[in-house]
Amino acid sequence: MTEIVKVQTPLSTNDPEHKALVYAKNKHRIVQQKLDHATQKLMGTDVKAFFQAEWREASQQWTIGKRVKDRDW
Repeated sequence: MTEIVKVQTPLSTNDPEHKALVYAKNKHRIVQQKLDHATQKLMGTDVKAFFQAEWREASQQWTIGKRVKDRDW
C-alpha cells in the first residue's frame, strides 16, 4: 500500500552512510535508511521532502517513489 512519507536528511553527520530519517504521518514506521541515488537527486539541496513510498516488511525499510507536495506535518 502506498503512503506519503517524510524524508529528512541530517544537517551534519559523521555517519559514513549518510542515512536519512524516513517515516509516515504520526512517525509511523520511523527508520533510518540510506537513500538511493534517484531519491537523493529528487531531494536536491532540500533537507526534507515528502514522497510516495511503500513499506517493505522484509527489509524493514521504505521503497521511495515519486516526490509529492509538502505536507504540514
